[in-house]
Amino acid sequence: MMARDTQSKILTIDEQIKKLKEKRTREIAKLERYTGKKFLSKFNLEEKSSEEINVFIDRLYEFTKENLKEDSAGDPPNEQSNK
Repeated sequence: MMARDTQSKILTIDEQIKKLKEKRTREIAKLERYTGKKFLSKFNLEEKSSEEINVFIDRLYEFTKENLKEDSAGDPPNEQSNK
């Protein structure tokens, strides 16, 4: 009897985990759709082809990467004063 109860609890937990993983997948997909839509809108890319959008993203990435390197190279370490 006790083994059945334990097995039943394990199956219930496994089902809950499966449902949570499915929910996580749906939420990630929803987030990606929303942020992708906003990205396309902000940069006026709605009428562009997938190839043009990918080129834009690659250029934006390279531009951002270079600027982040320059910013971090010139800035002193982030120190908080205890005064």
